[in-house]
Amino acid sequence: MRLTNPLGSFVARDTAPARMDARVKILLLLACAIGVFATGASWVFFAWVAVLVGLCALARLDVAAHLRALAPVAFILAFTLAANALALDGHGDIALAGPIGIDTAGALRGLLAVARIVILLGLALVVSSSTTPPQLADACVSLLSPLARLGVPVADIGLMLSLALRFIPIVSEESSRIQLAQRSRGVDFDHGGLVTRISSWASVLTPLVVSLFRRAERLGESMEARCYGTSDGSLVTMGRLRPRDAAVLIVGLSVCIAIPVMARFV
Repeated sequence: MRLTNPLGSFVARDTAPARMDARVKILLLLACAIGVFATGASWVFFAWVAVLVGLCALARLDVAAHLRALAPVAFILAFTLAANALALDGHGDIALAGPIGIDTAGALRGLLAVARIVILLGLALVVSSSTTPPQLADACVSLLSPLARLGVPVADIGLMLSLALRFIPIVSEESSRIQLAQRSRGVDFDHGGLVTRISSWASVLTPLVVSLFRRAERLGESMEARCYGTSDGSLVTMGRLRPRDAAVLIVGLSVCIAIPVMARFV
């Protein structure tokens, strides 16, 4: 076993998505999420697949590594597909055994749901792998800054988001180190029954939780030493969008609107 970059962590590459303004990437990700769910069952849905493939190529995303890391999610996706496809009351279009059959409409619905999840996850990975955690946090604070006039603590929300984004890779790396240490002590995570595997993973989760509490305590002490909470909580100023980023935003929003509209008329 070797330590690898956590899933979705930033990868320093000079790519077109990495040079794009983080605010544009967040807005386009939200627009894509709405557009993907607004696109019904149609061949036009393959346009979203083409968009995902093109963005992965632009970001030079290591698709194989992400697919290997997403192996646990495959069970959830398979369960979602099976739950929609199986008919247990005899109304299935394809009979299997007794009242058990396959509902083709449900199978199509489940396949569409799985495809949506995969596409949205891939788009999120493109954004996270091409944007540093500070850039994401600053972009979110900048986009939420109008809410500060209504009394929303936008600066505090930005700080919490920044801490969460920074701690995700730290937790993943710490978990990998503890698992590697336990393997060196003879703990087997790959074989045995359910109870045995739970017991094996308990040897990882227990020290991991203790480590997280220790890190949280140190973080609190550091924030207190820096007198956090006594300032005016000024917001991050990112400036105006560059013409190139504004053009990308307009084109991206146009695509997010055009694909669902096309699906309704085809």
